[in-house]
Amino acid sequence: ARMVGVEGALLASGTSAESQTIESNINRGSEEKTTNKVLKTIISPGRGFMLGDYENNSLERKKEESEIISGLLNSLLEAVAILEEEKDANSTVSSFSGGDSSKLASKLKAKVADLRLRNEEIIRRKVDTLVLTSNKAVKNQTGNNDFTKGGNGSSSIDDLIRSSMQGNKSSNSTQEKGDKRKKYEKMMKRLIETPEWLPVSIAPFAATSPVEIAASDWKRVKTDLFSSEDLELRCSSWDYTDVAAVYRIKLPKRRPNSREGGSLDSSSDAEGQNKPSITDAFNEIRSRLESHHDLSKKIQLFLVDDNEWKPSFDTARVYELGPPPVIIALAKEVTPEQESERTLTAKSLAAFSTILTLFTTFAYALSSYALNPTFFNSVVRENDITPVPMCLPVFFGVLSLSAIHEIGHLVAAKKYDVKLGSPVPLPSLQVGTFGSITPLRSFPPSRTALFDIAISGPLVSMLASLVMIVSGLNLTIGSESFAHFPVLPAAIMRSSFLVGSIASVVAPKVMLAPLSQPLPIHPFFVIGLAGLIMSAINLLPIGRLDGGRTCMASWGRRAANTLSLLTLLGLTFHSFSGASLVILFWGAIVVLSQRQPDIPAVDEFTNIGSVRENCYAALLTIALFALAPFPGGGGPM
Repeated sequence: ARMVGVEGALLASGTSAESQTIESNINRGSEEKTTNKVLKTIISPGRGFMLGDYENNSLERKKEESEIISGLLNSLLEAVAILEEEKDANSTVSSFSGGDSSKLASKLKAKVADLRLRNEEIIRRKVDTLVLTSNKAVKNQTGNNDFTKGGNGSSSIDDLIRSSMQGNKSSNSTQEKGDKRKKYEKMMKRLIETPEWLPVSIAPFAATSPVEIAASDWKRVKTDLFSSEDLELRCSSWDYTDVAAVYRIKLPKRRPNSREGGSLDSSSDAEGQNKPSITDAFNEIRSRLESHHDLSKKIQLFLVDDNEWKPSFDTARVYELGPPPVIIALAKEVTPEQESERTLTAKSLAAFSTILTLFTTFAYALSSYALNPTFFNSVVRENDITPVPMCLPVFFGVLSLSAIHEIGHLVAAKKYDVKLGSPVPLPSLQVGTFGSITPLRSFPPSRTALFDIAISGPLVSMLASLVMIVSGLNLTIGSESFAHFPVLPAAIMRSSFLVGSIASVVAPKVMLAPLSQPLPIHPFFVIGLAGLIMSAINLLPIGRLDGGRTCMASWGRRAANTLSLLTLLGLTFHSFSGASLVILFWGAIVVLSQRQPDIPAVDEFTNIGSVRENCYAALLTIALFALAPFPGGGGPM
């Protein structure tokens, strides 16, 4: 500010040549002159090595700060000296607008001296604080005061020098904590400042983006990808932040916004050509992005519903059945959590859950034989564990159904080139296992891909379970010996409406038995019952369950969120009734870990078609029948 004041005074007096001279001397003075007194204070004997623990473990930064400040102060003094020389050489320039130049010169000199003293005092305080901190660190490391007393502290000095050269561990730890804190603060700031156009499903990924994209790159997306005569899609407006951008798109008026993949319909326009859809245009834009030499390494695109859309009751726009599409752009580096990024705590919990699932599955197999007289007498009364291997078919059968469930997911994911995380089994005291949590490690390319991946697991396991239930009932009826069969109360047949209906057709006499009557049943039935309940609860439209993903793919994210909330409320009321322990424990697991919506698909706008929608509706109906009790019975298990 003082330098600007001096230059302004010269310009006011009409001496432009003098002002240029001053400017050149200021630049030269900032490069040539430094304050040796301050530097001597910093690099004093016996103290230099201690600066290794202060700001990047080197002296360069303090040196640079001191040189900059000293250069500026010296430049001010040079400017004053030049003013005095010019005044002596040219007596016509005798005053400035504010007073005599000699008074101004004396004031500037006094101010510069004061600033120099303040700078030296600040640096001395920092050095003294650093020395005190270093001495404390030496005391903590050595456990004595040899270093401060001048005794045999050579090893401590060597350690301190080594920490100065290589970096102190505690300093590194503090720096890491500081970096984590800054990263967390940046993420929270991004979440707080999330624009309204950014969907909730994408906002967390934008907030945790490891890189920021320049505004010029966002603009190039519009100019390079949308600016083409042969592209049907038009970008009507766009907006951006440092981590995300939105491009509002539309087709020409003669081409409505269809959600169907491929062509809108089989009709032709005036030129006899099929009308393209939003999906076709979006795929074309993605192809251009992939072939772009620069943007392909920085940007990825998502086609989603407009988050700012509000339902319109205008009769002229009744054709709009939902929000229009927008394209959201994120950094290429934004991905779902990878296996390598999982914390030690998460891995430990997964291992513990796996071990616990093996235990509960074996307990389920044992409990199915608890009412078998031969098994009970041998194990309980005679302390003979020889009959225990009888439980192994049920144990491995339940685990096999769970494995088939996961294989179904894996096959479908491989078809669409989607990465899946390691399954985490969930234990159940009632049916052995609730299945597994299988996270997505990459964004599905479309809702169709998400549907196929999510539905494949419960579909194959449910079909296998129904086959085993029917086979188990048939084998039970045709068997002549029941000594090695599990024995269950007859009430188990009425715990599920679907199971009770099947039993009424296949083995109607079984349904006539009293609820407390023990019934010997083939192991296939016990295995199939566990698999059916496991598949049914996973098909419920909640959060990140298979049913939640399938529901989102079938009817969109807004409808899925509504159904998820209603289902959670239904589970809550059902749990309070105490009618079903399965629902109670499953509801607790879902609320704790699976209630959040899943990651977005690249194309969330295009529908999956009526065939897949009807398929999920049918499977969901079967799942509800499996969980609903048969008349005269309680809830499942």
